[in-house]
Amino acid sequence: MSRRSGKYRRMLSRFFKERQIYHRSDGVVHFISMSTKTQVALAFVVGAALMWIAYASVNVVFKEQIIVAKERDFRVMETTLSKRLVDAQKAYDDVNVLNHIIEQEFDSTMDDISARHQMLRNMVERKATIDQDIDTLANGLAAAGGPNGQQPTNGNRVMIDITPGEPTPRQSRISILRKEAAAEVLKRKSSSNFSGDGPAADAIQTMEIAAAELFLEQTLLIASIEEKATQQIEALEMVLESTGVTSESLVTPAKISNIALAQGGPFIDLANIDGSSARFFKHANRALEAVDELAAIQAAVDYVPLSSPLTVSRRFTSGFGIRRDPINGRHSSHHGIDFAAAWASPVTATAAGLVKFAGTRSGFGRVVEIDHGNGFITRYAHMNRISVKAGQKVNLHDKVGELGSSGRSTGPHVHYEIHFKGRPVNPRRFIEAGRYVFES
Repeated sequence: MSRRSGKYRRMLSRFFKERQIYHRSDGVVHFISMSTKTQVALAFVVGAALMWIAYASVNVVFKEQIIVAKERDFRVMETTLSKRLVDAQKAYDDVNVLNHIIEQEFDSTMDDISARHQMLRNMVERKATIDQDIDTLANGLAAAGGPNGQQPTNGNRVMIDITPGEPTPRQSRISILRKEAAAEVLKRKSSSNFSGDGPAADAIQTMEIAAAELFLEQTLLIASIEEKATQQIEALEMVLESTGVTSESLVTPAKISNIALAQGGPFIDLANIDGSSARFFKHANRALEAVDELAAIQAAVDYVPLSSPLTVSRRFTSGFGIRRDPINGRHSSHHGIDFAAAWASPVTATAAGLVKFAGTRSGFGRVVEIDHGNGFITRYAHMNRISVKAGQKVNLHDKVGELGSSGRSTGPHVHYEIHFKGRPVNPRRFIEAGRYVFES
């Protein structure tokens, strides 16, 4: 170690030999002695100064270039950021546009679905009310039973077929509309109202497919309502025809009441409306016509005397038409039918109506006459006691009096007549027709 340090010392001594600087002034000579260490220190100071000068020079020379480079980098960063912001704004605007498109498609689809749903709900509610009225009538008639009091053996149902089925059954409306609606679903699945790709197109297509499938269900529901209403109309018409009174004589040709629609506005040609919507409302109006017609017939049937005047155990004793008079034995015309039962058995109204007369008539004894509207009047005679007054409203099976033997009578019974538009008709046909309403 000391050998190496000695080597360094010799090298420094060689480069930095001890020097003397002479200086003469005013004839006097001065000298300054500079040792090796002094020279080394001075060289270090001079080197440091030179290095500082070089650094300062470089800094001064390149400082502007550095600043320019930094400004250029900043502008590049600013440009890049601005571009990204523009891209982000564009993407945001695109999302807003897509959202607006989806929202418009959704609102349009929901409006269409809502309109169909509202119509269907009102139609179903109205149909349910009619069915309930028919069931109420069926249950009421079932309580009375057949002419001799026969009770239904297979439970209560709305209707049965009175006439044999058609040799070639007509094609079901449900089958027809199922095919049409299924074709519409396939059409909507294969095409979309929105031309584009990406998430928006997928979302809209998914929504349209779901709406198409709902359209299928709604169309089938309409077909089901129409078909059931048509079947009930045909059955009620056959019930009326079996009495000898046609439905045309009781029911005014139906007009579309559109209670379920309850809408208005200017006429818009179906050619300007979406084809599926036009077809749907066309089917809906057809179903509404059937429901309106069913409601009209059901309302008329409610006031047709289809029940027996006795709901208790009874015995049919005399029919309608020509018979041998029970008192004098001579042939006479009998304008009603007779039922025998226990004394004071309740005599009830055979349909809803307004009491036209309650009192005593020659030959009939104590009698009640009820006006049911549509030309129907029923008469209940030979009663022991009357329970109603003229002008009083009665419903099916409301008590109007008690069975007796007043007037021209041979024993306790009720004489029952039906007059249609001033002409006596056979009550037994009406009671038999009433059985078709409740028996299966």
